[in-house]
Amino acid sequence: MLLNKNSYVIHSRISHAKLTFKELEVLSLCKKGLSCQEISDLLFISLETVKTHRKRIIKKLGLRGKQEFRQFIIELLKEDLIREFSISP
Repeated sequence: MLLNKNSYVIHSRISHAKLTFKELEVLSLCKKGLSCQEISDLLFISLETVKTHRKRIIKKLGLRGKQEFRQFIIELLKEDLIREFSISP
């Protein structure tokens, strides 16, 4: 099934990236649609620190910049929607 394969690839990529707790936290908040400034305010860290975390996430995931990062976030969101609306046997 495509979903399972795509889901495996996404989660495998995240786990192999060895993101720190803070990077996972920033990734999760990006996925929720928060801006860097909103993440900064919420986590009580500087805007530059958030941007640094995002840059490290992009590098560790093997992405080629912000556009691929946005696309990766979209794939995570699609996966969540499919899971939410899928019917379990």
